[in-house]
Amino acid sequence: MANKEPNGAYNRAPIFDRENYDHWKECMSVHIQSVDMDVWDAIVNGWFQPQIAANGEDGVVLDKPKSDWSDDDKHKVQYDLKARNILISSLRVNEYHSVSHCKTAKYMFDALETLHEGTDEVKLSKVNTHVQQYELFLHGRW
Repeated sequence: MANKEPNGAYNRAPIFDRENYDHWKECMSVHIQSVDMDVWDAIVNGWFQPQIAANGEDGVVLDKPKSDWSDDDKHKVQYDLKARNILISSLRVNEYHSVSHCKTAKYMFDALETLHEGTDEVKLSKVNTHVQQYELFLHGRW
């Protein structure tokens, strides 16, 4: 008899405990994409804002009033809410407080990335430091 995974084994979001951020980030990416690619797109591309063309204005669009949202608009808006729900459910309380001010899933994910990986400048600085240490090691000056 083959071993069977317990029910729900693939439905739980990975919990982030402030350690191994890179691992959690990759696991969370795969988890959300496995749930729904459109939910992942809400994290990558940002929240979907239903819009409507302005009367008489060429190329001008306005945010569509919520009362005028179509079922498709509502469905697309839900992707961000689902993504936020998954992210929030994967964070411990202290970690949640660091992103609780974020209004969209993209902002939450970006804030976690900046908090744990640093800005692009910090990442570049870390790479330069590692390259420098490697070169020193190669030349026996370490």
